[in-house]
Amino acid sequence: MITSNTKAIQVFKLSEKKQDVISPPKQVFVNTKFQFLLTIGHYLADNETEYQKLINLLKELNEKEFYLLENLGATVTDRSVPHEKIISVKDDFESFDRIVKSIEPPFGFAINSFYVFGQNTNWGIYICENPTINIIGCTPDLALKFSEVFNVVGNGFLEQVDFIAREYQYKEDLLDKLVENYKLRK
Repeated sequence: MITSNTKAIQVFKLSEKKQDVISPPKQVFVNTKFQFLLTIGHYLADNETEYQKLINLLKELNEKEFYLLENLGATVTDRSVPHEKIISVKDDFESFDRIVKSIEPPFGFAINSFYVFGQNTNWGIYICENPTINIIGCTPDLALKFSEVFNVVGNGFLEQVDFIAREYQYKEDLLDKLVENYKLRK
């Protein structure tokens, strides 16, 4: 059990009831001064190099571990308890990969959304399943560092906008709400 849910609620807007889900295009982050970066989603780190860059940044931020907490309301499941995982910054990519894969069903067709956070409340990552993007929220002083970890150009929106539009089935109101809530540029 993650004992730092108090940190999660300092970074993310968590709903108490599954039916009151808070997920994009709604704003999932608490800090209104966060800058937001977008990457293609479904997985936190695509490869060992990206994972190591993330771990190096987390160590720079004095994180000893980070947490994955499922947004149960945004997940297609009958479960009433969210997946929770603790990952040490000492874990290598293979260990991280095993932990993440332990969450997914055998064939990997999970529809899960996760909050990723640490003890430092100046950053968080929302792994979103609809649209399938990762939203990195962080204080302005960390935006460039997270951009370098995930190879984000600008805020990543221009690279993802066509994909997001398709994911939203070209419903402009959803895309407009995402742009507004995350201070993105069309």
